[in-house]
Amino acid sequence: MENLWGYELVFPEDFLYSPDFLWVKEEEGKIRAGLCDIIVRSAKKLVTIKLACAEGTAITKGDILGTVETSKAVREIIAPVSGVVKAVNPAVSGGDPASIMRDPYGEGWLIEIERTSRTDDELKELMKGEEEDTKQWIEEQAEAIVPLA
Repeated sequence: MENLWGYELVFPEDFLYSPDFLWVKEEEGKIRAGLCDIIVRSAKKLVTIKLACAEGTAITKGDILGTVETSKAVREIIAPVSGVVKAVNPAVSGGDPASIMRDPYGEGWLIEIERTSRTDDELKELMKGEEEDTKQWIEEQAEAIVPLA
């Protein structure tokens, strides 16, 4: 899927997605979260990122974790699930969004989350990347934010 600016939008099928445009990936006992490609590619440039959470911070689904400033707007980063922040990506914690622009689903992750009693149920509520409903939702959102080519 490509937007009008020529950016290819990528949404790995083995990830989970929140309606607030964060991805979640569970791997080797870790839960990582980051910004979906739709946010990264909807602006011509990410200017800065500010994370308001630190290692050890208890977060609840829906909490504001920080903000991302693009060339178009400032967006809040909303916690996709509850848990305890286990790690904050040092590559982005200083405000530099370069790793997010290069690799939003890999080196551009934002936080690692340790499970709490609510995490597993909240993970089940997220959209699954391989499902047709999720793919349709992503396409609709991409079209609304930056029209597709």
